[in-house]
Amino acid sequence: MIDTLDSQDFTHLRICSAYSLLEGAIKAGKVATLAADAGMPAVGVADRANLFGALELWEAAKGSNLRPAD
Repeated sequence: MIDTLDSQDFTHLRICSAYSLLEGAIKAGKVATLAADAGMPAVGVADRANLFGALELWEAAKGSNLRPAD
């Protein structure tokens, strides 16, 4: 039997932001906002070919209890 997963137990590490041109459309700052609103403890971006999304995610998560996992 599978128990339901609480959002506080889940960390999404495979999000591609708009900096990953062919794979994502969401801004990295919005990723941090949505994850914090869902009660997740951390979130990470997996953009390809650059690290600009990681910086934007870190800056957006800096003021909340969200830990950026990069």
